[in-house]
Amino acid sequence: MARTKRDVVEYRIYDLPVDLPVFTLSGDQWRISDTPSSRLHFHNCLEIGFCHSDSGYIRFEDEVVPFTKGDVFLIPRHVPHTTCSVKGCRSLWSYLYADLDALSRTVLDAARSAAGKTVQWSSRYLKFTAAQQTSRIPFLARCMMDEALHPQAESTQLLRVYAMAMNMELSRHFSSDAQPMSKPSKLFPLKPALEYILDHYMEPCNTETLASMCHLSQTHFRRLFLSCMDATPLQFVISTRIYQACILLANTNDPVLTIAQAVGMPSASSFNRNFQQLMGMSPRQYRASLDQAGDNTRRNGEVLAYKGWTLPDK
Repeated sequence: MARTKRDVVEYRIYDLPVDLPVFTLSGDQWRISDTPSSRLHFHNCLEIGFCHSDSGYIRFEDEVVPFTKGDVFLIPRHVPHTTCSVKGCRSLWSYLYADLDALSRTVLDAARSAAGKTVQWSSRYLKFTAAQQTSRIPFLARCMMDEALHPQAESTQLLRVYAMAMNMELSRHFSSDAQPMSKPSKLFPLKPALEYILDHYMEPCNTETLASMCHLSQTHFRRLFLSCMDATPLQFVISTRIYQACILLANTNDPVLTIAQAVGMPSASSFNRNFQQLMGMSPRQYRASLDQAGDNTRRNGEVLAYKGWTLPDK
């Protein structure tokens, strides 16, 4: 008997700059094909999509959602999806990828305290039609996009303030009893492990626990993780910790050892060795390079290999 073909879900990483974790894709080249993709994909961060023309649909794992000109979509990390235009059209989009929590982290202490931590909803998209644009969430999304596309002297701080406000609005939105419940993903069984790692990277993360969360054997979990993520579970945990350390090095004056402990790596030698391997420099050299380069400059070192789109699918 022929083996059933297994659906493939692609991981598309966007390596957000640690000092200002926002990345945009826009321009006339971002016209989406009317040929359905053979596979879904997911990202490592929040995706905000703005539809500027025509119509089509976004396919999720168990739902097909139509879109038209003026719609705004917020798709959380680790939610598989793909976009397709109606036959004969190539809808125009622009996208903003962001880490709202990291963006909010350096706003004034009182405001940051009020904002709290980013709401990590992980089971469902948010869609706002043109008729719903009075909602503050798409308004704040457009403000963030405008500042990212047309930066001025005050844009960095404004982006952080908008991100803080977005956190608070999302918290208010999901405080309703109508919040959708998270459902297990048939196409993407690794999702519980990824969510746990990104929210608990500072705590011990062993393969047995992560595999159990996904209801997989350790052997199958390791094999599937390596196939999908192009890294072992341990490598992914370490890269997540180093990325978070980069954010702290960029935005605090804490000693290196304090930062190492904060991200779950209490051994200074292990932290320095892994940081050097991933970033190509020591933590102290990295912090010094930030001071020399100034704000809003992408660093030479990258924590994760860039695997996102550079052009839309044909």
